[in-house]
Amino acid sequence: MLTTLGILALATAGSSGPPEGPVAPAQHVEASAPAQGTASYSASDLLLFSVQLDGTTISEALTAYGDPADPLLPLGELSRLLEIPLDIDVANGIASGRVGEGQRPITIDLKSGQALIGGKVVALIPPDSLITETDIYLRASLIAKLLPLRITSVADEMILTLEATEKLPLQAQRERLARMAGLAGAPEQQDDALRVATPYRWASAPSFDFTTELGYNSEGGTSGGRAVTRFEGRVAADLLQTGFSAWLATDDQGKPSSARVAFTRRSEEGRLLGSLGGTSASAGDVFTPPQVIGARSLGGAGFVFSSSRFDEASVFQRINLRGELPIGYDAELYVNDILRSAQRGSTAQGRYEFNDIPLVRGRNALRVVLYGPRGERLERTRVINVGGGQLAAGKTTVDLGVVAQDRTLIDLSDANLSGFSKGKGDLRATFNIAHGISEHMTVAAGLSRFTDFGGTAHTMGSLGTRTSLMGLAVQADLASDFGKGRAVSLGLAGRIKGISFLGRHVEYGGGFADEANTLFDPGRAMRRYSEVVFDLAVPLPGSLGLPVSGRFDRAEFSDGGQTLSARARTTANVGQTLLAIGADYSRRTQGSFSDTRINANLGAMRLIDYKWQLRATADFRLKPGTRLETLGFAADRAIGERYSLRLGATRNFSGHDTALQAGFTARLPMATATFGGDWSTSQNRWRVGVQLNFGIARDPLKGRYRMTPPGPANGASAALLAFIDANANGTRDAGEEAVPGVVIQGGGLKTVTDAKGRAFVTGLGDGTMTTLRADVSGADTMFVAPPPQNITFAARAGNVAQIAYPMVPTSELVARIRFRGREGALSGLSAVKLRLVSTKGVVVQGMTEFDGTAVFDEVKPGRYALEIDPEQAIRLGMHLKEPVFVTVGADGRSIDASGEVAFNQPTQMVSR
Repeated sequence: MLTTLGILALATAGSSGPPEGPVAPAQHVEASAPAQGTASYSASDLLLFSVQLDGTTISEALTAYGDPADPLLPLGELSRLLEIPLDIDVANGIASGRVGEGQRPITIDLKSGQALIGGKVVALIPPDSLITETDIYLRASLIAKLLPLRITSVADEMILTLEATEKLPLQAQRERLARMAGLAGAPEQQDDALRVATPYRWASAPSFDFTTELGYNSEGGTSGGRAVTRFEGRVAADLLQTGFSAWLATDDQGKPSSARVAFTRRSEEGRLLGSLGGTSASAGDVFTPPQVIGARSLGGAGFVFSSSRFDEASVFQRINLRGELPIGYDAELYVNDILRSAQRGSTAQGRYEFNDIPLVRGRNALRVVLYGPRGERLERTRVINVGGGQLAAGKTTVDLGVVAQDRTLIDLSDANLSGFSKGKGDLRATFNIAHGISEHMTVAAGLSRFTDFGGTAHTMGSLGTRTSLMGLAVQADLASDFGKGRAVSLGLAGRIKGISFLGRHVEYGGGFADEANTLFDPGRAMRRYSEVVFDLAVPLPGSLGLPVSGRFDRAEFSDGGQTLSARARTTANVGQTLLAIGADYSRRTQGSFSDTRINANLGAMRLIDYKWQLRATADFRLKPGTRLETLGFAADRAIGERYSLRLGATRNFSGHDTALQAGFTARLPMATATFGGDWSTSQNRWRVGVQLNFGIARDPLKGRYRMTPPGPANGASAALLAFIDANANGTRDAGEEAVPGVVIQGGGLKTVTDAKGRAFVTGLGDGTMTTLRADVSGADTMFVAPPPQNITFAARAGNVAQIAYPMVPTSELVARIRFRGREGALSGLSAVKLRLVSTKGVVVQGMTEFDGTAVFDEVKPGRYALEIDPEQAIRLGMHLKEPVFVTVGADGRSIDASGEVAFNQPTQMVSR
């Protein structure tokens, strides 16, 4: 056989070994630099597994990486297959939620290299994890430690067999997700996300949330009883390039009693004021920033500005968490999976508020759990990186707040919102500034003017440094009230032998009033104050460790008195029951007076068969005297998907009173309605009523307002339109078909596009990036290329993101590359690298097989040029004799294209 050297090289590459060079350079999977504890893999390490549960295939193509015997699996996709409620925050390398029948809280934090599950710490050791742009991958053996699963990999057959060690939601609901077969596409599809811009607008259509209660109270009227008419409303929208929100509530007679208004604008990039920086600014009913020494955070009508990052804090500064809390909801705060505080019912301003929360150095997982009156449970997780307060060299941060303290913009009541007996409406102004001098040294200053809750006005300033010593964060501050008052503070924080701690001591003189001190008393001048905060995991046999959080405070006053307080908290799983245990000690002396108190509390929560949710609480007094103070129990029963039942009882042993509760809820398509009541047995007081919760938001796809489930004014909403994009221009044109049956998941809810391809979902959060996921496997579509499954956008209360979800028809293009032999016959040429180039410059690569054909799948409509890879063409001295162009239509037909190769140099004849 006679041929050219160039043809011989190509033919040999196609028949006797791998082709010369890869099709394309190997791309790392992760979108950015690997986080601590993460591995780095290339596309060549991609694996595809079939996944089986209970003998049923739930996915035909689950992507994985690494060793087939113990592969890295996508945690987000796997949890969705099993319907385990995990939130995946890829940008920060965090996964959080609850797992198992006992609903154990779990937080996986790749940046800190650890996972918390039910308060137990599991180390993430490289290379156990991997971050891509749209998912978090964990080693199968590690997932088996975190989720109630046994995972067996049959590497030869590329099959993953899952065995549940506890009943999974998928099993409890008797649903099988075999329709998700093929859900995982090629890596280049998964490693992308559809990003939707949600810029602030001058004005947008407002969204509303309403709660209406109509009922009867057995006491309070002139005849022994009275009707109850209670209302709560929220509205949110864009206004004047900011996020506007307002809230109004009435008393039981329908008279407006509380209101608040706020304008807020945020910038994740820190460019709120352009080159001047800034991350957030608010005006209206806001809260001042706290200070290490001086003024504490307090609300009122005014404005605040900050250039500090949302996800960072100083270990020496306590934080405050506030958020919306509808009527009838309770809130609990967990810090690193330990219950720290609880709030029963909303405050006068319709929100939860957890103040003066101490954190330890490192990554802290804060979880706020909201329990609704109809068995709802909403969880909001925030991970804060707590450091020593040091800034990068040359960086400056500013926090500023000015308010009329304790007075709302629309003042409907004389009540003191924060318990102030004096000083309501007085000016409260705080200013904090910090600047990084070097990598290891930051200077900070503060200035404040405020009136304390004793009615005394103060003006004070502070100056300090933030540095490190032998791995410990060090903070030192000097403060003065510009009179006789002065203070000096020194703090250390770090982690030693598995114990995270914060220690701080302050010396006072001249009657300095440190309101930020938790033991501050305006009637008694303070001499000194000390505090220690710690977190650790106590090792137990057969356990990963029992998490314990503790706090110790001690204050000495100028009158010789002392106040000492200590508290400890832990969380443990006993069987399938989650227990939260706490103990508090306090001792106060003043002159001859002495008072010592010891209290304990116990909380328990259990989920049975994903139908019953049981909660119990008990409060004990151990000193003075030992007695059970209160005992409470609540049971929520889901009856199908639309109905639920709540039963509750609380016994107050000090007041010799028992309160009984009962309620029945119907979840209507656009609202929830509850009929319920409560009864105080000892006082024979009772109350019955009907409560209706619903939202109203403008649907941009329908061009009109619609009723929704509760949530559009508390968080963002999205209106999605799925359609066949025949001309691939990204917008729906006349004649292009809608796509029903696309499943949209987000905010813990699931909806499906209707016959016109439309879906509306609400309750997507506020002030953060949120992600929706689209599943087209259930839609009646073939030969189309959908956008990425993950859809991300910045969530903002009241905002409705309009999302176009175009599915472009695709065709199969078969390219044939041939060369002409000595006798003039055309033969196929293998191992030729080809490029299919669109008019927009989009390039798809392929390589010819042994017969000279290359198949390009899912080619979108348009005009393309078929080219030889330029590098290979130059190296082998070949080119296409004639340019090859092809036009692909929107009809899904297979397209053929062919080209003939010519060589630049005269052929050299060889024989074989």
